[in-house]
Amino acid sequence: MIFLGFALFASLIFCPFSVALEVPVLKDTINDFAGMMPQASVHDLEERLKRFKTQTGHTIVVLTVRSLEDEDIESFGGKAFKSLPLEEPELQKSVLLVVARKQQKVGVEVGSQLGHLFREPEASQKLQGHVGLYFGGFRPDLGIHAGVNYIFRVIKGEFHVDTTTELEKLEDASTRGAGAGAIFAVLLAPFLAFVVGVLWGIYATHNSIERGMRLVMGAVLSYGTAKIVAILMSLISSYGDGLWYFILAISIPLGVFGSLTEFWMAGEWRGIPRVKDRIKRKPEDNMGI
Repeated sequence: MIFLGFALFASLIFCPFSVALEVPVLKDTINDFAGMMPQASVHDLEERLKRFKTQTGHTIVVLTVRSLEDEDIESFGGKAFKSLPLEEPELQKSVLLVVARKQQKVGVEVGSQLGHLFREPEASQKLQGHVGLYFGGFRPDLGIHAGVNYIFRVIKGEFHVDTTTELEKLEDASTRGAGAGAIFAVLLAPFLAFVVGVLWGIYATHNSIERGMRLVMGAVLSYGTAKIVAILMSLISSYGDGLWYFILAISIPLGVFGSLTEFWMAGEWRGIPRVKDRIKRKPEDNMGI
């Protein structure tokens, strides 16, 4: 007995002690305990959830928490699902979306009648992708809206968690801004290459730099400008080598033309225009007499 008492005392002192996260009292719509959703966003989503329930008979519940503490999201989600204020027949047709803000994790719990539609781990992975996209932004509630919309479409049969349809690929690409980087690169790189070429041409002309060197440097600077723009725009979305060569084919000639000041800086278009006195004055006028 003494040995058992000593062992129990030692386990209480030296072993890590954790308390499971308690499930708060839940509503059957939105439970934003993490404060991720503005009131207008909550109201809008609640209306959509109620309308979906009226149309399909399925209840979708959203639960956000600030932190899971030491508990995994599957365990907490299971407890939360069982504590929903729903009768058993209704619970079998329900879905609970769980979002942990601190850990940036997303989980889903479903009733027995929907288990075949939300197979794990694919269901949680898909929802993590939809909701997690907005975790670091100013509107994390948009991720919750996206996750709920995905659940709607899975229940309706438009999407499947174990496959990716062409429509889903297209919508995902649109959400992530696919193609935006390429568009900005095509528009910005040639323009900035020309501007840099112009500035270099003005500098080189007024410092009497030989034309051949001026044009070569214009080409080099336009290439560097296009490269910098391409790198920055690739952070938005990637694009192929073919488009990069197309950008170069436009940017370098424009940069060279910008540095070719003999044409576009002729006459009144000079970078530092000369003041021309069109009226012939007498010597006495120039002397202030």
